[in-house]
Amino acid sequence: MIENENKKDAEKESKEQESETKKDQEKPQKEELRLLDNPIKVKEIIYMTILSLESKAWAYLDLVAHPETQKHHKDPAEAKTAIDAIEALYKIIEANLGPEEKKDIQVRLTNLRLNFAKE
Repeated sequence: MIENENKKDAEKESKEQESETKKDQEKPQKEELRLLDNPIKVKEIIYMTILSLESKAWAYLDLVAHPETQKHHKDPAEAKTAIDAIEALYKIIEANLGPEEKKDIQVRLTNLRLNFAKE
């Protein structure tokens, strides 16, 4: 009788552990499926694009390694294209930016332009 109770307890404990393991495995999936409350504004996407273009401009000025290859490769024409694209995108969203956001992008553009002129 004690043996039967031990078996039942062991089976119950095993089922509880399996249940906890399944819950733990489901948590990351639920977190991955979490949706935003509001859609991302186009202004924010453009800002992220500006940051990506800035990274590429620095890399093409050969002042940092390219993020995707971790190698240096200088190409002033590509750097200029990235800088010009940042300026164009900035003009599109400028009216919707706050003073700090405007200053941030202007400083980034100025630094890129100055370093481009040195080349």
